[in-house]
Amino acid sequence: MSALPIPSLVQLSAAMEELEKLLEDLRKCLRGVQHSEGIRIPDERSRLMKLAVENCTNQTVLTWLRVNSESNTFTKLVDMFNFLKRHIVAEEKKNHRNTVDIIFVAHGPIRDFMIPASCLLPLASIRDVVLYAPWNCVTCGLAYAIATGRLKPEHRIFYCSKKDGCTVPDQMHRPKKLPDHWNSMKKAGDQMIPNITVSPLRPDDGVWKSLESLTKKHGSVGRNRIVIPFILPGKEAESFPFSVVTLALSLVLLQSRFKATVHLDACLSDRSVGQKLDRSYLDQQYACAINSTGLAFSPEMFSQAQLNSPGSVK
Repeated sequence: MSALPIPSLVQLSAAMEELEKLLEDLRKCLRGVQHSEGIRIPDERSRLMKLAVENCTNQTVLTWLRVNSESNTFTKLVDMFNFLKRHIVAEEKKNHRNTVDIIFVAHGPIRDFMIPASCLLPLASIRDVVLYAPWNCVTCGLAYAIATGRLKPEHRIFYCSKKDGCTVPDQMHRPKKLPDHWNSMKKAGDQMIPNITVSPLRPDDGVWKSLESLTKKHGSVGRNRIVIPFILPGKEAESFPFSVVTLALSLVLLQSRFKATVHLDACLSDRSVGQKLDRSYLDQQYACAINSTGLAFSPEMFSQAQLNSPGSVK
């Protein structure tokens, strides 16, 4: 039986180098685990905030980012960035143009304090953010209508959202000064708007099931339109500032081929608990509904003429 060959110093050195490479790969894997467990989250948040500041050209937004960079406002930025990145990476593989519409479907009220509308468009990767409900208004089943682009201002129907005991007729729930266009945050510019908070959809709320049902009946939302349902299993009670959603999305889009107009499908009912929001001001900014007002769409939206209109699915 022949003796085993003795490795040379050169071979030993090469083996040590290979072992060091393997150890470095292991360190990277461990860092990834630490990141996923939240241990490295502050570092990642700092990186994302730095990226946002470097790419922001709006002075109002820059001030907002810098003032709040270490506050609780952006504590969930990394979680939202990772959530949205998974969706956008998947959509990049599809046959979309580089300019798309993104429909974000969630639950959400408006809260106590105000922010500049421009803070919802922190980077140039988001072209506009469009709100559909007047302030202090809940929505009912609008996801498919918004997602397809079929919903027009003339299709709005207002009603009393109380399940019983409503003393105000449905027609009185329609805001008196209702614009014939949607609430564009790009046009609003640095006007102050209420802080919108969003929370995940729940399995029993029927929002996503309604969209799926209408999709089967009337057709898919179509090319260049991306629907992102805010679904976080087991975390339905959590809430996120919508400004953090759009900041995270703008950062994800910055690293993708897309630029997007963002459409929000969420309730905007007034849940302020401290100093109440100035509803006369909100009426001037766009429109403000009386309490217990709901927004739905007219069946006319599904008329043949509407189905064949530009931007809709035939």
